[in-house]
Amino acid sequence: MAVAYKSAGTGTATEASGGNLNPTCPATVDANDILIAHVAYEGTTTTPSTPTGWTLLGGPYTVEAAYRHWVFGKIADGTEDGTAISFGTPAVTTMRTGRIYSFSGYVSGTISELVPPASFAHLSNATDPQMPTVTTTVTGALAVACVYQADDNAQASATGETGGDWTEAVAEYTQLATTPDSALGLQTCTPTGDPGTVTGGSISTANDPCGVIGFEIRPFARRVCIIT
Repeated sequence: MAVAYKSAGTGTATEASGGNLNPTCPATVDANDILIAHVAYEGTTTTPSTPTGWTLLGGPYTVEAAYRHWVFGKIADGTEDGTAISFGTPAVTTMRTGRIYSFSGYVSGTISELVPPASFAHLSNATDPQMPTVTTTVTGALAVACVYQADDNAQASATGETGGDWTEAVAEYTQLATTPDSALGLQTCTPTGDPGTVTGGSISTANDPCGVIGFEIRPFARRVCIIT
């Protein structure tokens, strides 16, 4: 079975002191959907809380010394339809934003086995998002890239990559009511080799600080058998 993008929840942003950053899960979540949350904060000191039942998979990753972002994950139990997930209520007035995505194709394993730490890569840029190199390790795995930019810029599918084609899985979530504005995007790719490596590429935007977190989602845990 192959991993595939399924749906996105409602993104959210806040800069209120004590404001709850609580993006929602997609409206329909089935048991064993793979849920991925992308959370970005202005500044480099405040940290999101890991929600109950979720796992911090990657981060913090620093964006141009001024922002940070993270990836969290969970294997759904099927009760999450439209549920708001809290990432904390810090007493700061800096911008925080987040969005949750779902993926199908789960076969077996824990969330940390399906989204292995070794697969993570990050690139920061002062202008346009640059796509990191992502290698998938089992057939049916999906390369995923979570894009954050410190402005409400439109995004599109990356271009210029090799080893596969990055595709914008869903329209970006933008927020104009905070300072700075923000945009969260999602790109996916099944490498040509399957498994394989997708390298390079960029997204043409409006030249604002941005970061891209790349990783793989596997349908099952990769097991290594040692025969003695």
